[in-house]
Amino acid sequence: MERIRELLDPQYRAGIGERTLDDLRIMKQECADYEHAVSYARRLAQARIEILEAEQGRRARGESVESLVAALPDILGAEPGRSSATSARLAAPETPAVELRWPDGREELIGDMTLANLPALDDAALAASVDRLREFERELSDVRRDLHEVLDVIEREIATRQVAGAG
Repeated sequence: MERIRELLDPQYRAGIGERTLDDLRIMKQECADYEHAVSYARRLAQARIEILEAEQGRRARGESVESLVAALPDILGAEPGRSSATSARLAAPETPAVELRWPDGREELIGDMTLANLPALDDAALAASVDRLREFERELSDVRRDLHEVLDVIEREIATRQVAGAG
């Protein structure tokens, strides 16, 4: 998370017009790597939220765990609250090269055993997990948006130079 803070710091973009094209391309790739990692973590958080909310609904309806398992393709295939394909940046299909770590270990929200232990969670623990995941997803969305802004600045500078024949 520390490196992301550095990438988002205005100092990172300071003097962008004086940097070499190679430096700009390196900056762009690094920002893109972190944006991909954040987007990947965000999608994992969204998927967990969708599954946990479906579990809350299953419990409220008194259905079996098997009904939740059977509904997983529909749960994960739906697209509520996600960016449309036309408004989203093209995401790389592979697992990110950058591993994200938060000082408080929040990345465990998308890598812990909550889903494996779902039937054993009481309703309060389930609700708390959903709330923590929603907060984490909002933070990831904010960081992702901010990284997009940095990428846009870098890409505009690269494009400007290429149009001017400096590429």
